[in-house]
Amino acid sequence: MKITGIETIALRDDGGGDAISWNIDAGAAGYDLTVVRVHTDEGVTGIGQAEAPSLVIDAIIKNSMGLEQALLGEDPSEVQRLWQKMYARTGLYGRRGVTIAAIGAVETALWDIAGKAVGRPVHELIWKSFTVAGTGAEAKTRVRPYATVYPPGDSIEEMERRITMALDRGFSAVKIEEWPGQFGNVSVAKDVEVIGAARQALGPERALMIDVQNKWQDVGQALATIRAIEEFQPYFVEAPLPADNVEGYARLANAVDTRIAVGDWGFAGRHEFRDLLVRGRVDVVQPSSVRAGGMHEILNIAEMAYGYGALCIPHAWCHVVGVAAEIQLAAIAPNMPYFEFPIAFPDSPIISELLEPAIEIAPDGTVAVPDRPGLGFDLNEEVVSRYRVEPY
Repeated sequence: MKITGIETIALRDDGGGDAISWNIDAGAAGYDLTVVRVHTDEGVTGIGQAEAPSLVIDAIIKNSMGLEQALLGEDPSEVQRLWQKMYARTGLYGRRGVTIAAIGAVETALWDIAGKAVGRPVHELIWKSFTVAGTGAEAKTRVRPYATVYPPGDSIEEMERRITMALDRGFSAVKIEEWPGQFGNVSVAKDVEVIGAARQALGPERALMIDVQNKWQDVGQALATIRAIEEFQPYFVEAPLPADNVEGYARLANAVDTRIAVGDWGFAGRHEFRDLLVRGRVDVVQPSSVRAGGMHEILNIAEMAYGYGALCIPHAWCHVVGVAAEIQLAAIAPNMPYFEFPIAFPDSPIISELLEPAIEIAPDGTVAVPDRPGLGFDLNEEVVSRYRVEPY
């Protein structure tokens, strides 16, 4: 089997509402998502996803020193060698950032092909020993997502309704985000009010995650709120400081008992995550399944985190091909108790209907790890046809 091409699939839903526009220059609310599909001469294809503007990903793939030129004619089953080839090929202008996101999307698609070629799910092919005493050598059959309720709404009552919707779908863990006029933007007293209401809505047994989205500018401000909300037992507080404030993260993580989580805000590759673990001393790393460099790179990061006694809980949010990759990763990583799953407001078919079959949440809050070949999911071609646009 040989690789014959790489396709960039740009999806745009102008459904509006209070959704975030992922293409900031578009100037209108909506969802912009980027999927890649790798083609082979035997008709077997694989899919991946990148959290970056489609035009940028397409340029990284199609330019004269790009990923497609590196992979044409190659055997798609040699995934790790091809990752290295892509990394070396783009080294002069890549090595970090959006180039790693593009490499990761293609790598995920290659794993999808490799699994399909041998009739096995991806997690069986990418198993990585963490040298963990006391942990068996069998993949999990069920894994646990947490629901990111985003946006949380303009009032506490709206947040409570949206949390209830997540619980009605079966989720056993929920993350809420900062929002204008709500958490992270008003005062410590407001933060306590919001998190108290969220805990009340969730009940005492479910996990509550909190994402500050880099809003707090100094360690003192972060300390004040985290100490004030400790009674509500947040599972982790994500991105409390600006992304580059690594020394500040170390001060904060050393000062509080609550887990401090970092990693989805532009971090890519094992080298940046080593910095977060060694210098930043964070408790949870959050490599993005659509940005951090691909599935095996996330396993490298998870293994490194395990050596520091840290958790690895991947990011994806509205990128459901990334969620499919997370399911396979969570099946085999011993320190991956959760992975991110979107509940977007408003909903969009390019989020909730993009994959076939749909990902189902069981009453106990878990998801079955597919035993189907590859990632275990295909694109819903009707949704792709309806929302596809030229890369921009």
